[in-house]
Amino acid sequence: MVGQAAVGWFRERHPDVPAVVGGRDPRRAQEAARATGAAGAVTIDLDRAGLGLDGDFSAVIATAPDHALHGLRFAQDRGIPYVSVSTWLAEAGAELALFAHRPTVPVVLAAHWWTGAAMFLALHGAQRFDTLHTIRIGALFDDQDSSGPAAIEDMRRSEGSATAFAFENGRRGWLTGDAARGRLRTIDGRVLDADAYGPLDIVSLYAATGAADIRFDLAVGASSSRRRGGPVTAEAVVELEGEAEGERRTWRSTLEFPGGQASLTGLGLALTLPAVLGLDGHTPVPPGIHLPELLIDPDLFLSRLTEAGAKIDETPVQARL
Repeated sequence: MVGQAAVGWFRERHPDVPAVVGGRDPRRAQEAARATGAAGAVTIDLDRAGLGLDGDFSAVIATAPDHALHGLRFAQDRGIPYVSVSTWLAEAGAELALFAHRPTVPVVLAAHWWTGAAMFLALHGAQRFDTLHTIRIGALFDDQDSSGPAAIEDMRRSEGSATAFAFENGRRGWLTGDAARGRLRTIDGRVLDADAYGPLDIVSLYAATGAADIRFDLAVGASSSRRRGGPVTAEAVVELEGEAEGERRTWRSTLEFPGGQASLTGLGLALTLPAVLGLDGHTPVPPGIHLPELLIDPDLFLSRLTEAGAKIDETPVQARL
């Protein structure tokens, strides 16, 4: 579902760039290609070296878990960029090692939550601070949101691994037990139980801001929009604490995106790809390890989300998540 959403958003913005849908199920790949206006569909085998593909391509975009990393090796063999949106933080070392052994292509680690939408919201708010101490992100997964089988499998896999990564008092570590249990105050004022998660957002925000405390919590329940009688939405709440102009300040930002998780993740990927591929006046990225926040400006990213229907609200507050 993320892959189809990404192709759809990308084709809407770049209708003249041919995109090919690669699917494990040929019927579903062809359906996705027809639905998005893609140039065609091919069948791929993620367990086979070379993915079972022939032909020339300009990049590999992995929107489903690539456990054997044959997609990355495929990109390295052909000298083309590789973008991953489904690698958990604890798994990124395998891609880093493959790149270190063959540093020949751009490798974009874009497996941030919603391809970085919550992270960009935090980075946008961080501009209001001289010194940032705390970043708390809460994401609400609507229990009526649609998810594809690969996404569900990936979420279940992450639940059994040490993914609750965070920074506390300037030190990195893994949260377990009671420390991994959190709370999320939704846009409509409810307080939900949540669990700490460890997406790549954590390390990106630490590198970008130096905040001593960074935590990401995920809750499951009805989105505020659906409770108001509106559509299912992807919902995020970001709270920042720090100093500005010599005063202690707290800043709260919220994001609602109609269409849900897959659509927002796909849109985030479609917004990142032009910088990778050298479209829209961008210079193609050189070989190296790249992250979304280094490829697109937070203000531009959020403005594109707003154009696509996102509702973003920012306000100074004194309450905590």
